[in-house]
Amino acid sequence: MESPQEASSEEKPPPQPLLSVSASASGSASASESEEERGENAKKVDVEAKLECLREEIAKRGKLLVAFSGGLDSGFLLKVACDVLSCEKVLAVTLDAEVFPRSEKVFARELAEEIGVRHKFVKFAWLSRKRLVENLPERCFFCKLAFTRLLKEVAAEEGFETIADGVTTSDLGRPGVKASEGIWHPLAEASLSKEDVRRLARMLKLPFWRKPSMSCLATRIPYGMHISAELLQRIEEAEEFLRESGFERVRVRVHSASHSSNSQPAMLLARIEVGKEELSKFNSEIMTEVCERLKRLGFYFVTLDLAGYQSGSMDSLHTAAVRRRDAI
Repeated sequence: MESPQEASSEEKPPPQPLLSVSASASGSASASESEEERGENAKKVDVEAKLECLREEIAKRGKLLVAFSGGLDSGFLLKVACDVLSCEKVLAVTLDAEVFPRSEKVFARELAEEIGVRHKFVKFAWLSRKRLVENLPERCFFCKLAFTRLLKEVAAEEGFETIADGVTTSDLGRPGVKASEGIWHPLAEASLSKEDVRRLARMLKLPFWRKPSMSCLATRIPYGMHISAELLQRIEEAEEFLRESGFERVRVRVHSASHSSNSQPAMLLARIEVGKEELSKFNSEIMTEVCERLKRLGFYFVTLDLAGYQSGSMDSLHTAAVRRRDAI
């Protein structure tokens, strides 16, 4: 038996204006979803076409030496090259230098083993090169120039005519790319951006598709500040601690905390950058732990950049300083 309230509810029709708005909203939502789906499908078709172009160009090479940093882009290229040519015709070469985190070297070794490709580490005494430790704005160019020479030596020894790296269209214009004469950039040639590579890696179900981008530790240090093994170790340990604390995209930028113009300041400030979506993780407990840990590593001040992670923020700082100087 129906209750009086239920009967009353059924007898009273819902107001027409509400039904009209509801139907309209529903139709808009469906149309919006269709547009999103169409956009996503178009992107999928686009990157698949680029991938096919990449495969065709790799196949023409016959053999390939891949400059493999352990990052997403070069890891993706290495996997595609092995799929197209077979692992026997591919050699992965990783630079072993003080400016690269040990965790990245471990990841590179493990990924190469999983793919089944021959992998070679090349020693590079980065800290012994004056042009690099002086840390002038041209540092990246000279670093890439030296690495390119090493790659060419390995290629000649191993019998490879073509050397490829993981440069994408997103990287074109960077100083290091300009120094890589004679190195093939197949991803950029196939018009693949970093976003495209991540999308394809996800579509192909590559286990490392979510891997955050990683640059060398020298990029955490402002131009003009001398780069030492001790400073690099502080940065590496600080970033590793933050990752162990649950943060994914992490940079610990270093600044002088003194007014001295000395290239080796006694007091250092750590400016932490994490993804904007991760800023909320910094509750009072995490802040205390991070601050205490980084101070034990030798940082005098520990700060959090509220703008979040910004790729190339040190270059932006340098550019702004040059503009202010030129304006005087």
